[in-house]
Amino acid sequence: MQDQYVDGVGHQHQPSNSSNQEKRVPRWAQFIGFIFTYLGLSIGLAMVIIMLASVIDLFQGTESADQLSMTQYVSIIDAVAFVFALLIFSSIRLFIRDTFSWSYLKQWHTYLYLVITFALVYLSQYLIIDVWQLEQAGSQVDLFGLDQIDLGGLNLILLVIAFVIIAPILEEILFRAVIFGFLKAKFGLVIALVVSSLIFGLLHPGHILSASIMGMAITLLYVKSNTLLSAIIFHMVWNAFATYALLSLVI
Repeated sequence: MQDQYVDGVGHQHQPSNSSNQEKRVPRWAQFIGFIFTYLGLSIGLAMVIIMLASVIDLFQGTESADQLSMTQYVSIIDAVAFVFALLIFSSIRLFIRDTFSWSYLKQWHTYLYLVITFALVYLSQYLIIDVWQLEQAGSQVDLFGLDQIDLGGLNLILLVIAFVIIAPILEEILFRAVIFGFLKAKFGLVIALVVSSLIFGLLHPGHILSASIMGMAITLLYVKSNTLLSAIIFHMVWNAFATYALLSLVI
């Protein structure tokens, strides 16, 4: 799903979240362990749940396994795996704890950064997709199998929840708070910005270039606003528009 930026302006004498993070940087083993635990749990949980559903289908003649293989259900399983991984690794929880600062949402600068980010991301996608035609709009319909899903009732509701709520929260914590935050503490802002954004882009097939640029924009929004909440808000709003656009192609 295409998802769409060290120190922010804070209160006087208030330590920045980035400074607090740098004091609690996990070790490499903890960082890598968290990533692989999350991925392993995500794949393992999905396999176990679908296998159990297949057994139930075998005896009852239902098609629940096919249902659970749909994008929206896989996203929910993935989110559960992510929560479990966070519960296992207290070092990661401690590292990202101060990134969720509500106080910065009271500052007008945060909303200025949000508007600028929307403008930059929209312009980049307009140029990449509409002008230069380096990527194809609507390609994610096939990627997510939206044209093969019954988008009535519960499926539609869960799909919207997965794309507009779950994905933005999970991806911002993972890519901005954990990956970018860790790499920034180890290698500095520029390398962390580029590497984390490229990883973000590579995990959005069909829109690697535009997603990478978007990843950079969201990371800079996070850095300048000094709160992950601004990045989550941006991501949710952007995904809401993107979801509407995708669904309009198949409904």
